Amino acid sequence: MRIFPPMSISAKMLAWALSITTIFCVTTAYLVYQIRNESDLTREIASTRYEIGLAVQQMEERLDSVQNNIRRFKALGDETAARFIVEDLSRFGEILRETLNRHPQYTEDWKPLTDEFTISLTKGDSPDDAFAADATIQHWLAILAGTRIDNQQQISMGMSRLRRDNVHAYRVGFYGLIICLLLAIPGSALFAWRINAHLGAIRSGIHALGEGETPPPVRVETGDELEELADAFNEMAGQLHREERMRTDFISMLSHEIRTPLTSIRESVDMMADGVFGPVNERQTRFLRIAEKETDRLADLLRRLMTVTRMEAGNLNLDRHTVDGEELVRTTMDRLESSAMAKGIRLQSEFPEAETTLLGDTENLRQVLLNLGGNAIKFSPDNSRVTFRLDRADNGVVFSVEDQGPGVPEAERELIFKKYYRAEGVRMDKDGAGLGLAICHKIVEAHGGHMWVDSGLEDGCAFRFFIPAQDSA
Repeated sequence: MRIFPPMSISAKMLAWALSITTIFCVTTAYLVYQIRNESDLTREIASTRYEIGLAVQQMEERLDSVQNNIRRFKALGDETAARFIVEDLSRFGEILRETLNRHPQYTEDWKPLTDEFTISLTKGDSPDDAFAADATIQHWLAILAGTRIDNQQQISMGMSRLRRDNVHAYRVGFYGLIICLLLAIPGSALFAWRINAHLGAIRSGIHALGEGETPPPVRVETGDELEELADAFNEMAGQLHREERMRTDFISMLSHEIRTPLTSIRESVDMMADGVFGPVNERQTRFLRIAEKETDRLADLLRRLMTVTRMEAGNLNLDRHTVDGEELVRTTMDRLESSAMAKGIRLQSEFPEAETTLLGDTENLRQVLLNLGGNAIKFSPDNSRVTFRLDRADNGVVFSVEDQGPGVPEAERELIFKKYYRAEGVRMDKDGAGLGLAICHKIVEAHGGHMWVDSGLEDGCAFRFFIPAQDSA
């Protein structure tokens, strides 16, 4: 049972992309917000706090100078000290006004600095009076000292906040990047793997179907186009299997139904040709022999059809025993000698010095060699050559039948072993039903071997098949 409604592949990809984009945008927005706040705080520290600190320092320096000049005047009566006092107080007032204009928030705290004041400049009667600090100046210095301490605390707090915000922004950016990477890289890999896995299952089914097998149902439960494709493929494969089964049953039934009357026709033609029903002249005999040959051809076609049907049903029973590969080739060549001589084709063989024994069914392997040899003779030009070759291979024996015929095009080499298939170049010129090579292929596979073709358009072609040796059984 699905928790979420089915989504198409494009919808899944869009949702995945939107999730990555959303995380990225949220992370970026937060980082921009943090950068803006930190920029404001940095500006405050670098501008406001620095200016206040510098202004306080300058005003303290002026007040210290005023204090020293007051003491100087009281102790020595120096008129120059009085002039310096006036200048320092004037500069102090300028700095105070400029600072309050730029930072009016200190107006209340610095109100005592802006009130009217009076400084008494009289010579002291004693050294203690001369060096005593002026109360007004001391009060102002205390106010500025408090401002300086508060300003330093504000700077320390701002720096701490900057460090804390920087660490937090770093963590948010780092984790946001990690989440985006986790969604992007592993998410992409998982998404691609799931698609490839389901497509691989569908490809395997298509490949099995192309090999003439009945593939198992493809299970894809993704709720998207892949599931629809798998369902369509399963429906198509099931329909093909049913139609193939119906065709196989029909061919099997038809073969059995035709075999009996065909046998009766063959016997009747033989009896007529032998004169059982009366004498026949030479012309009648010739036509009866033609009818006999055609009935034999139909009987062979029925036999091939029944053989293919039996093999597809898995009813090919092999009588395995030790087979001498060289002897098998020689007896096959003897049976093909007459048809080869009719076209002036020379049969030759090549055998290795090593022993070529194998484990197999003699009659079925001979049928393979007879089919391959018969095809080679049929498609080879007159007065050419057909070669039967044996070679030792790893754990087995390779049989080869080489001719000098037209060859097999590259595009048809995988198709010629399928039943009913006939090469385009021979469909109209040569008789056949496209069953011989299919039967050969099935027999070789039943022995645990494999068959292939090496072909060149100018040098003919070579059909080869591998059969495991006795010691590998």
